[in-house]
Amino acid sequence: MGRARGPDRRQEIADAILEVMAREGIGALTMERVSGALGVTPGALFRHFPSRATMLNEAALRAVALLDATVPPAGPPPLERLQGFVEARFRLASRRLGLPQLVFSEQFGKALPPEGARAVRGAVLRTRDFLASALGDAAARGEVRTDVPPSELAITVMGVLFVRALLVTLAVRGTGGGGREPGATWSHVLRLIGPRPGEAVR
Repeated sequence: MGRARGPDRRQEIADAILEVMAREGIGALTMERVSGALGVTPGALFRHFPSRATMLNEAALRAVALLDATVPPAGPPPLERLQGFVEARFRLASRRLGLPQLVFSEQFGKALPPEGARAVRGAVLRTRDFLASALGDAAARGEVRTDVPPSELAITVMGVLFVRALLVTLAVRGTGGGGREPGATWSHVLRLIGPRPGEAVR
């Protein structure tokens, strides 16, 4: 774990937990695997956390922080906010293989202590609410389709990003799929959310 101390060391442990679960599955999570990924003994982990539950909570909070960092601030036009979000979330999926699927999986929520599970649910809901708000603003400007409510369109966008993240993971692991560049992913999303034929664009 190098020479990291305090919060940095705790973050390293949280990252290792997420990596083990994302790459090998939640059932593969053991302190031996986590410590092996860091090159230390299992006992070294407990110098920074009093229990396995507190480690899992830290991992959940780390995942939430990574997801929340992809949500752009208010201010730019809605399509610009949407594009920024889609491309940032895609880049996160490319850097942290398996993380989006892990966070959105029911098993992850069940494996976490209550505090961590609430934090993850909150991140998922914030993603949905951000998308619904930005899509609603874009619809008011005539920039996206209006035949589907923004709240439902938000779920469609989340599904597209989930599948794209899975394809990136499969491509990198050499098991099929095929990665896409962030711009290509945004183009795909834009085709889905854009005005339908015959809809007026303001």
